[in-house]
Amino acid sequence: MRHLLPAMLAGFVAVGAGAAMAGEWRAEIVDTPARVTAIEMVDGRPRVVAGGLWYDLDLSGAKPGLVFQGEQRRAALPKNALPGSTVVTGTRDIARAWFVAPTKRYGHAVLGDDIEAGSLIVETTDGASHTVALGDDAVFEDLTPRLADLDGDGRDEVVVVKSYLKRGAALAVIAQRKGRYRIVTETPPLGAPNRWQNPAGIADFTGDGKTDIALVRQPHTVGALELWSYDKGRLRKTASLDGFSNHVIGSRALGMSAVADFNGDGTPDLALPSFDLTRLRIVSFRPAPREIASIALPSNAAGNIGVLARENAPPALAVALADGTLVVVRND
Repeated sequence: MRHLLPAMLAGFVAVGAGAAMAGEWRAEIVDTPARVTAIEMVDGRPRVVAGGLWYDLDLSGAKPGLVFQGEQRRAALPKNALPGSTVVTGTRDIARAWFVAPTKRYGHAVLGDDIEAGSLIVETTDGASHTVALGDDAVFEDLTPRLADLDGDGRDEVVVVKSYLKRGAALAVIAQRKGRYRIVTETPPLGAPNRWQNPAGIADFTGDGKTDIALVRQPHTVGALELWSYDKGRLRKTASLDGFSNHVIGSRALGMSAVADFNGDGTPDLALPSFDLTRLRIVSFRPAPREIASIALPSNAAGNIGVLARENAPPALAVALADGTLVVVRND
């Protein structure tokens, strides 16, 4: 099975025509045959892993349920790929991208082990392969490169987390310049070793025509949701809200967020857990940053969040919890 960039980081799901956020959001427990260990977005739909088997989410009945799809199988990673990482496939000029050159020179281990990536491979649709290698002072503290056309020129940029050994994490954008891929801009690093941040979504969250990148700064200790606008090749922070998280220490699940138009205004919103992981919060940035919903969860959020488009209703969300429970969050 191909490894695909989660829809929550690649774009957004639109609400059905005429839908609006008129009812109450609720979390419903889904009966599962085994403990849920993962949720992944595959071909634009959430795929649930329970007992090592794949299931699709079914919302056609009165209660949400699962439909069996088969045994969970993954394609082998390319040679020298970062263990546990994802090969991302693109739809524009970049065919594939993945992290390589495993290294232990940082040792933070926030993603489950002390092995990070020293380089990124970008494979373009013309068959060329490009390597973006970092110096000895930094690593890619990341598992999934994110492809997005940030400047609207029809070509994808790559969004990654770069961590300096002495200055902590920065958000970096990799783009093609004069025939080669390189880091063209990055946010200021967080200032000290072992300070990390996790991207939460890429979309035009404010409706101003510029692409924004949402991230959670230090999701384990600070919990600041920040919005960075990509404009004229530079990143500029435009908004910040407190009280969020999108990662559990030691977990490889980096997709604890979802991008969709939840309130029906035609602009993408963002769903992600509260800082204590006990609630799912939905945030809109238009016309100003604000929470538009907060839904209590029966147990702490612990894994990736999947989003499912629906006709004439806001998108539904699939959330994996720490006790192995699966819940569907929806508003009918």
